[in-house]
Amino acid sequence: MEFIVYIILLLVSGCLGGLMAGMLGVGGGVILTPIQYFLLTAYGVDPSTSLTVSFATSLAVICVTMINGTYHQYRNGYLSFFCLKEMMLLGFIGAVGGAFISTRLDVSILRVLFGIVCLFSAVNMIFSRTSDDSTPSENVSLHILLGLIGGLLCGLMGVGGGVIMIPFLTVVLKYPTHRAIATSSATIIATTLGGLIAYIVLGWNVTNLPAYSLGYVNLLQFFFLTLTSTLVAGYAARLSRNVDSSKLKFLQVCIVLFIAFKMMGIV
Repeated sequence: MEFIVYIILLLVSGCLGGLMAGMLGVGGGVILTPIQYFLLTAYGVDPSTSLTVSFATSLAVICVTMINGTYHQYRNGYLSFFCLKEMMLLGFIGAVGGAFISTRLDVSILRVLFGIVCLFSAVNMIFSRTSDDSTPSENVSLHILLGLIGGLLCGLMGVGGGVIMIPFLTVVLKYPTHRAIATSSATIIATTLGGLIAYIVLGWNVTNLPAYSLGYVNLLQFFFLTLTSTLVAGYAARLSRNVDSSKLKFLQVCIVLFIAFKMMGIV
């Protein structure tokens, strides 16, 4: 693969990740992780190393992107502060633990688990029937549990956790779609930060990493992915105010289903 093609694909991937972050409230890891994995393996990097580097670098990109996206969601008036601090704290802790676990699991197991998580999320979104006028639940325990699970998945699979948090917020906690997207975005800042720190520490003395890596985070891929994702995320968040929630949900389902089947080897 030519280097220029490699860079172009990273820039395009960043756009897609930013679009998902700003408009759909998911970090974009379901897009960023598999694309980086396929690019790194195409360059001859060991598959197990490629997947871990993809997880770590995705979290770095998502963290920066979601700060921008959450700011715009807050300005749109959709962000809920109920149990937000608790969700972010437990998400941070869960992500650190998930990162430690992921470096000790077989790569094929992680790929299948990643696909199953995405498939489960898509099915939940398909069958959920939440009105934009519904009143969110104030069950503290469920909010805290969600933060912990989202963080654990973040560290394990290099996703912000939005693919689980948004279906849970809308289906179980009865959040309206736009409010669920904003709350997910804010929580993802904490989950990705926890996972990112853990991956840098875990990969500090690892050999055979791609060039320009800080721990498991590849700075070259981080730069080009963040360059476009940050720009697109802000625009997408502003655009989401004028998009019907049912259309946002349909787009979420299509993207998550495709990634699920791709990672499980079905397509």
